[in-house]
Amino acid sequence: SDAGQQRDGAMLFRTTLEKALFSSPAACVQTLKERLRKLQAKDAGHPDIAALSELQDLVAAIGPAQFSKYQHLVDQLRSGAHWKWDSRDPSDRLVLFTERIETLKFLQTELPKALGLPADAVAVLHGQLPDVDIQATVKAFGSAHSPLRLLIASDVASEGLNLHYQSHRLIHFDIPWSLMVFQQRNGRVDRYGQLQVPKIGYMLTVPQHERIRGDMRYLEILIEKDEQAAKNIG
Repeated sequence: SDAGQQRDGAMLFRTTLEKALFSSPAACVQTLKERLRKLQAKDAGHPDIAALSELQDLVAAIGPAQFSKYQHLVDQLRSGAHWKWDSRDPSDRLVLFTERIETLKFLQTELPKALGLPADAVAVLHGQLPDVDIQATVKAFGSAHSPLRLLIASDVASEGLNLHYQSHRLIHFDIPWSLMVFQQRNGRVDRYGQLQVPKIGYMLTVPQHERIRGDMRYLEILIEKDEQAAKNIG
């Protein structure tokens, strides 16, 4: 029925919106913009438009200083007991994975400023780049003489690319809703030929709202399964 299809569509969008918000405010704003564009094209008087517009304004107002997951990452890399990172060490390079291009762009803009990294120390990998650029970046990231220290990647880089030659440190900035993607990401640094024990971290949002807290359990289970799989294969 039409009512059933609308209800299913609303639930699907709710899940899409949650996933975007768990990634970053920037990703959530982009998702809201796309939803509003489609609604306005279909029905300018749609009852959801006002609420979604208000939510978009609220999320857009969340700057880097208020984005607690990002601030926690910065704090850990600056002075964390287990994750403090010396970006001057050419043999200790950092890989950050995210599902969303908007989140990648946010990290590309903000993280170098927060960590004091020069422009040539940061590179990105995503599916909109030409293959030749991706291969050149991977080659530079694996070279001891390259100035690259930080690689920010979408899941395009989780498929078959070797990032382990100079890097053993990988952080999931957001959690993929697929155990296979987890394994693909980790396999970029946790692979044959790696000379150091991989350090793999997970950035997990902890919401205060109980209903959303229940949804987060799916991601916690994925992390537990990923860690168990790593233990099982040593």
